Amino acid sequence: MCGIFAITDHPQAAELTNLGLFALQHRGQESAGIVTAHKGELLAHIGMGLVADIFTAPVLQPLQGKTAIGHVRYSTTGASHLKNAQPLVFKNIHGPVAIAHNGNLTNALEIKDKLEKRGAIFQSSTDSEVIVHLLARQQTGPLEDAVIESLRQVEGAYSLLILTPTQMIAARDPYGFRPLLLGQLGKSWVVASESSAINLIKATFVREVDPGEILVIEGSKLKSLKPFKPVGKIARCVFEQVYFARPDSTIFGRNVQAARRDLGR
Repeated sequence: MCGIFAITDHPQAAELTNLGLFALQHRGQESAGIVTAHKGELLAHIGMGLVADIFTAPVLQPLQGKTAIGHVRYSTTGASHLKNAQPLVFKNIHGPVAIAHNGNLTNALEIKDKLEKRGAIFQSSTDSEVIVHLLARQQTGPLEDAVIESLRQVEGAYSLLILTPTQMIAARDPYGFRPLLLGQLGKSWVVASESSAINLIKATFVREVDPGEILVIEGSKLKSLKPFKPVGKIARCVFEQVYFARPDSTIFGRNVQAARRDLGR
């Protein structure tokens, strides 16, 4: 029950990500973070508490750059602690990388145990860090290939944003457990957990990211990849419509308030 948001190629990326996270605040009130890409570096601010309290004007001003990702957290795997707050930011063979994850990896403990036996050192107790280590071990080829190979090894739910100084990658697990939506604001692409965040910044909703789809965005250019075999049955989380999502959002192709009325009937 976390919320993620991203925008590419926009001069006010941090400010719009702040608004997007505010619209997703109901999905997590423990911590929030924004990372921007600027001149070959990633600039980050991550804190405990609510979006409006963390991201004041003096905090947002240094977060320069035209591409940003953000995260609001509700802890499922890992305690409510700053070390588990996201986006996670790290450096490896692929350069600076930031990750924001909504979902739960059901085989995270198994993978973590194997990696630790090979010498890996984990800094947090969140399952999202498993993806960080898997990425770091894919040492050849472009980052998108490393993402594909890493995600082949994990099981469970993930709606994922990955930011580097030059590109943003969004991915959704093959079962489509958690929502992930694509929007557009002028030439800028927007990715968010719910349509309410897209609407708040006055972007246009384009479509849902398909289950098993990976979007690679560089500036205003978007490339869609579908590298995973189709699963037998899509398995959307029923609690999104029952409880998690905002009533004014449209996810899984349905308005949430209308779905709740039908469930009540």
